[in-house]
Amino acid sequence: MGLANTEAIGGYMLTDALNPRQLSEAAGLDYELTTAVYALYAAENDNLGNLANLDEYQVPLLDLLLFLCDKADSGAVTLDSAMQEELDTIHSQLRMAQDQLQGTAYDRLVVALALPEEGEETFAFLQTLHDEAARFYGPDAVLLVGNSTSDYDLATTFAQDNILISVLSAVFVVIVLLFTFQSAGLPLLLILVIQGSIWLNFSVPALTGDYVFFMSYLIVTAIQMGANIDYAIVVSTRYRDCKAQMPPKSAVVEALNLAFPTILTSGSILTAAAFLIGCITTQPYIAGIGECLCRGTLLSLFLVLFILPQILVPGDSIVERTRFALQLPTPRRQEIHGAVRVDGRVRGYVHGYVDGTLHGTIRGDATLQVAAGKMGTLPPKIDLPPEPQPTPSPDVQEEPSDETTD
Repeated sequence: MGLANTEAIGGYMLTDALNPRQLSEAAGLDYELTTAVYALYAAENDNLGNLANLDEYQVPLLDLLLFLCDKADSGAVTLDSAMQEELDTIHSQLRMAQDQLQGTAYDRLVVALALPEEGEETFAFLQTLHDEAARFYGPDAVLLVGNSTSDYDLATTFAQDNILISVLSAVFVVIVLLFTFQSAGLPLLLILVIQGSIWLNFSVPALTGDYVFFMSYLIVTAIQMGANIDYAIVVSTRYRDCKAQMPPKSAVVEALNLAFPTILTSGSILTAAAFLIGCITTQPYIAGIGECLCRGTLLSLFLVLFILPQILVPGDSIVERTRFALQLPTPRRQEIHGAVRVDGRVRGYVHGYVDGTLHGTIRGDATLQVAAGKMGTLPPKIDLPPEPQPTPSPDVQEEPSDETTD
């Protein structure tokens, strides 16, 4: 549906161009009145050359009827009651069609498809429709909008957005764990477990034939990676501490005993909150987030408590081979004798113990660690002679004191 196939009067479409005779017969108007309207339209639109041959002058029906309605409203054209009533009816329909189908930069065409809202056949037809319209209007002047087009855009961008979010989430988590555990192998093992729970989580809708909203998938993927990785960190940290005191198998059992209350408490809270969101909310996409997050948290708990311990013990060799040590700057330890200028935070003994930020001079023996700031020796102190005192004048006598002495 568009302006070109919307009928106005007498079988003519809104975009058809009519001369005075055709309009007079189609609308039942007086021919002389119609000719006068055409002449007025030509005069106001700088088409004075058509006044000599008005019988052949053609104007699009939409433009002319709207012009006639405006002149009738302003009183420039007077019609009888029957014609005015018919013109008012036409005017309301024209305004409705113009508001819906004609804009300042684009015209609108409404297409009803006898196809599914989404699917390969529908997406192929949308591409064909765009190509055919581009032949007449140009590729940059054709825009397709609607539910099917939105589904098509999501289908074409989903893979790219999904890969980007998954990679960024994993990279940031690996960077944090890399400096926390000082090993390249352990973060990869933890990411593998949590990413496996994400894959298992969203394989359930695929097996059951349920649909998952696009935004629900991306949000749950990010939350599950960021929140559930904490469970794996707790177990691996406990295992690393216990391994220094007992064999690996005993260490992993002790790590599970120590981490179980923390993981169960945090996981049950997140699972319950997500479950209530999925049951209470009436918005489908929010309910989908709650449902997927609840299922994903339960899967993460299962993998962390039952699968991760089986990976940590045989994966010790990988973790140890990829371990590295960070060289952190150590405070400068200096022993000084004599006079030095101190400007910064120091810690040590100066004939006693000092710990703080000093801005001053130390004279004597000191053993200091400079954490921030600087120290530097001062030039040797030069003893200057005392300044001479002025001698009193002989003419000035000292006044007697009021105090008496015994």
